[in-house]
Amino acid sequence: MEAEEYLQIMLEIAGSIVAGLLVAALILMLTGYDPWQGLYTMFIGGLSDPDYLLSRSSLIMMTGLAFAIPALASAFNIGGEGQMYVGGMVALVVSLLTKNAFLSILFGSLAGGGLGLLIGALRAYRQVNEVITAIMLNWIFYYLSIYLITAYYYNPIAPYRSLSVPEEAQLGTITLFNARLHVTFFISLALSLIAYFLVFYTKLGYQIRVSGLSQDSARYAGIKPERTFTYSMAIGGIFGGLSGALNVIAFTYYIDQLLTSMFGMGFDGIGVALMGRNNPIGIVLSSIFFSILLLGGQRMQIAMNIPKELTDALSGVIIIALAMPYAYRMLFSYLRVRRLMRVAK
Repeated sequence: MEAEEYLQIMLEIAGSIVAGLLVAALILMLTGYDPWQGLYTMFIGGLSDPDYLLSRSSLIMMTGLAFAIPALASAFNIGGEGQMYVGGMVALVVSLLTKNAFLSILFGSLAGGGLGLLIGALRAYRQVNEVITAIMLNWIFYYLSIYLITAYYYNPIAPYRSLSVPEEAQLGTITLFNARLHVTFFISLALSLIAYFLVFYTKLGYQIRVSGLSQDSARYAGIKPERTFTYSMAIGGIFGGLSGALNVIAFTYYIDQLLTSMFGMGFDGIGVALMGRNNPIGIVLSSIFFSILLLGGQRMQIAMNIPKELTDALSGVIIIALAMPYAYRMLFSYLRVRRLMRVAK
C-alpha cells in the first residue's frame, strides 16, 4: 500500500470521527443534555477499567476477523454469532473432560471453523445463500447451547449458569505496569498478527483477495474461487470459534444460561471489521475504540441518567460514520468490477 493511500485512509478516519462526534453532540444537545460533558464522560468512562476494556475488545477482535477474512473473498459471514456460541460451548465441554486449556481452545476454534466450512461449502457448491444459512444456524446453536446448559451442564449451586471451567484449564491474568490484565487480549493480539500475515503474505491470502476482486480473473490465474470462498469461510469460522473459546477459557470461565456474555458480539464484529477496513491491524484498533464507546455509554447512563437507548444511538452514529466510507468503497469497487465484466463480455 502506497504512502499516499495510507495518508488518505488516515484523513478519512479522522474526518469520520469528527463528523460522528459532531452528530452525537448535536443529538445530546437536542435531547436536553450537555454535549461536551456527555462525550467527555463517554470516553473517560470507557477508559476507566483497562482490563475489562481490553478483554472485551479481544473477543470482538476475533469476531471482526471472522467477518473480515471472508469479506475479502466477497463472502458475507454473518454467522460469527453462531460460531462464537459453538466455540464457547465446545470449549466448555472439552475443558470439563480434559482440564486442558490448549485442547479446549483448539477444539472450540475447530468447531467454529467447521460451521464456517459448512456455510461456505453450501454457498460455493450448492448456491445456498450464506446469509440465510448463517442466520438459521445462529439461532439453532443459540437455543441448543441454552438447552445443553439447562439440561446437562448447569451448576447445581447457581443453576442460572453452567459448570465452571476447571481451574487447571483456566487462563488467568498477568501484571503489566502495575495493572492486572487477562491474557485473552495478548492471545487475540497475536492471532490478529497471524491473520495479517495470512492475508497479505501467503499464497492462500493472495488467492482470497484475488477471488474477492474478480472470480473471472481468479480462474484465469488458475485459482478456483469456489474452493477459496469455502476456505475463507472456514478461516472466518475458526476466528469466530476462538472468540467463544477465549471468552469461556480466559475470561468468564462459564456460560450463563441466556448466553448474555456472548450475545451480539458476532454482529458487533461486523461493525468493527468495517471500521478497520477489513485489515487485521485496523480491526485491533477499531475493536478497542468500539469497546470504549460501549463501556463509556454504560458510564453515561449512570453518571448523567441518560437512557440506554440514547447511549446506544450515540455509539451507533459514531460507528456508522467510521464504517460508511469503507462500505461505500467496497460497494463502488464491486459495482465497477461488475460493469467492467459486462463490457468485456
